[in-house]
Amino acid sequence: MKINFILPENDDKPIGGFKIVYQYANEMTKRGHEVCISFLNDLYPEKRSKSRQWLSLQKRRIKHKIQGSIDPSSQITWFDLDKKVEVKFHVINESQLPNADVVIATAVQTSFFVDKLSSKKGRKFYFIQNYETWAYPEDKVHDSFKLPLKKIVIAKWLAEKIKKVTNDYIYIVPNFIDDIYMGKTSSDRENVVSILNHELPEKNTLFGIDVIKRVKEKVPDLTVKMFGVSNRPPEGLPKYISYYSRPSRQQLFNDIYAKSKIYIMPSLLEGWGLTGTEAMASGAALVASDIPGITEYAINNRNSLLAKPNDLKDFSEKVLELILDEKRRKEITEVAKEDVKKYSLIESTNLFLKCLK
Repeated sequence: MKINFILPENDDKPIGGFKIVYQYANEMTKRGHEVCISFLNDLYPEKRSKSRQWLSLQKRRIKHKIQGSIDPSSQITWFDLDKKVEVKFHVINESQLPNADVVIATAVQTSFFVDKLSSKKGRKFYFIQNYETWAYPEDKVHDSFKLPLKKIVIAKWLAEKIKKVTNDYIYIVPNFIDDIYMGKTSSDRENVVSILNHELPEKNTLFGIDVIKRVKEKVPDLTVKMFGVSNRPPEGLPKYISYYSRPSRQQLFNDIYAKSKIYIMPSLLEGWGLTGTEAMASGAALVASDIPGITEYAINNRNSLLAKPNDLKDFSEKVLELILDEKRRKEITEVAKEDVKKYSLIESTNLFLKCLK
């Protein structure tokens, strides 16, 4: 089968939704399918004409040529993509795309682009990984759901959202966890917590730091491992918080998750929340917001503790509970490690390919 994934503009930065597509591309290629990943030229192509996009692309190329630098939108350095996967950058026109059996939109802006493609580009699908109201007004997001594209979602809560605006059948294919996070770890850990640093307000990083500060008052030897895409951590970060910029998957497992007693996830919106399952698989107890997406896999008082979003007291108390009660923490982490084993790339790819037939 010839499969073409259409992604938003590339910037060569680790993004969870991109990583999922890359992993599917690798696995599908391994199974003998011809896979292409095509990036649009502009993050919001509907806001600029094709001629303006072309002109801006030429200016960008000239700029990097003069500087002797490589345009980050023209490379993928943070993920080991199979060399057999065809990659196309800066797509503006349909003529730049290969003909395929299947073409898959992966975000709101790509859904409108795919909808306008000719039938030669393949049967049209829409792979929905989140409710993208941080990027578009809700009405625009709903308009994308109404397009005549077959929908594949990563979570039940997203399926319910879409069913409110369309009668289309919704395929559900859950996300998966890299095998690297399934490695053996020790349950005996120092008082270390970890947290993601993210520029999106929906990730709620600054609130998470407030939780950490409150916990530190009760646990003086607490240390924190923060990681993210940004080269620099948020300003004014306390000295007991170490920052890891763009850690590799191996480093994320060895140095962060596998060393942490607790992984704090204070998000206000998650399609799935990949880091939550990664931390659980690595033996870190998850304390997270009680929101859709996270509750796809996190069950309060079974494999995690869930707190009321933005409730500083509730979050802090739950983190403290698992730091101070070793028996309770170990019970939760053991259950969590077993619960997340079912989320495998092999099984999710089986389901995904079944949807495409």
